[in-house]
Amino acid sequence: MAHFFFFILPVFVFAGPVPDTGQTKCYNATVEIPCPQPGEAFYGQDAQYKGPVRSYSKLGQNGVTLPDSATQAEGWIMTRDNVTGLIWEVKTNKDGTKNYANPNDADNTYNWYDSNPATNGGNPGTASSTDTEDFIGALNAANFAGFSDWQLPTIKELSTLVNSAIPNPGPTIDTTWFPSTGSGIFWSSITDAGSGYAWSVYFSDGRVNSSTKVGSLYVRAVRAGQ
Repeated sequence: MAHFFFFILPVFVFAGPVPDTGQTKCYNATVEIPCPQPGEAFYGQDAQYKGPVRSYSKLGQNGVTLPDSATQAEGWIMTRDNVTGLIWEVKTNKDGTKNYANPNDADNTYNWYDSNPATNGGNPGTASSTDTEDFIGALNAANFAGFSDWQLPTIKELSTLVNSAIPNPGPTIDTTWFPSTGSGIFWSSITDAGSGYAWSVYFSDGRVNSSTKVGSLYVRAVRAGQ
């Protein structure tokens, strides 16, 4: 089934286009309905507006563009969203075992931590050996893929990865381009109005929600690209 959900977000700036959500079905307040015509009740839903078609490219060390057929064994370590321009870390080794010596390990989870009072909403979370700030720091210290400007994504950036055309259960992400991704909850960098919480995306069904900062959730790093 398609995914149907409402959420309210604070305003964050996200410049440029975003890919189509993949939503194809329309609903009234309770059930699915034929998509309404102009002037009818419930007209103007997501399914009635088409955004840019999703498009991705595989990248190797230093951002070299690889063939679509490239594998991780052949040096594929990043995925570029050709619509947004964002460049995403590709996860590895989803085998059910956490390995914090490898920050790209798909099984690793982290508690939310931001030491910057300008961005942490008055609550930095809890510093630990497995917090989100350490995760980003490890990638940048290692100059992962040849770059040291990796960040935890904003909630709007992270939400662009949700593909609502993928039926339940997820993961609601294009795993052809984002392998080793499960249906877990992923942190964004954005604290919410209740400073003990931060925004997150549930890739089981594409929901956007807020999660307590002490929770240990999955992460995916991003950089702005060109």
